[in-house]
Amino acid sequence: MQKIYFDNAATTKISDEVFETYNDVCKSSFGNPSSLHTMGLEAEKVLESSRRIFTDIFNGMKIVFTSGGTESNNLAIRGYLNANPRKGRHIITSVTEHPSVYELFANLEKSDYNVDFVGVDKKGEVNVEELLRLVTEDTALVSIMSVNNETGYIQDICKISSAIKKKNHSTCFHTDAVQGFCKIPTDFKNSDIDLISVSSHKIHGPKGTGAIAYGTGNLISPFFYGGGQES
Repeated sequence: MQKIYFDNAATTKISDEVFETYNDVCKSSFGNPSSLHTMGLEAEKVLESSRRIFTDIFNGMKIVFTSGGTESNNLAIRGYLNANPRKGRHIITSVTEHPSVYELFANLEKSDYNVDFVGVDKKGEVNVEELLRLVTEDTALVSIMSVNNETGYIQDICKISSAIKKKNHSTCFHTDAVQGFCKIPTDFKNSDIDLISVSSHKIHGPKGTGAIAYGTGNLISPFFYGGGQES
């Protein structure tokens, strides 16, 4: 019996082209990119070539590769807050975020952060007026996902980030772009988005691979120490 797959929003099958490239790299460029011998240098070229592609997409942002969307969201949000304690103790997200964001904010609320969860309407659109009313001089970070993983609602994150910057230019804006990346047009090069999380298995890439992009002026504290290959 023929099987028809309708769950691409949850995960995608790796594309033939990606699979072939992945296999080729694993066989021919398997050296440690941090090693100084020939095989290491060849692997480094492949890695940095991939990083440059993402850097161009995200308008010169720094790129850190991760294990996927959950790590990307946690590293971006908690890493930024840990590295920038003077930015404030107030953070905002929406009530319909992915658990890797929503539960992180709930945990941060227990860690002496003042957390606001902004509401959405029947369609799932974030109440921007409510959001802007909540932004204060103490608001360190706002996180709003680009496309909801359950409803599919598309937020206008460029408009939202711009409005937040007008209210408080020092507030960092993060977006969980895991569901929207490479699926909907987003002008990252002309936006006020500071932190972006993506994952490859949503776009026919291998599982266990993701990334965060962050502005060159932002500091991100690591979760794990000794991983110099990803700064």
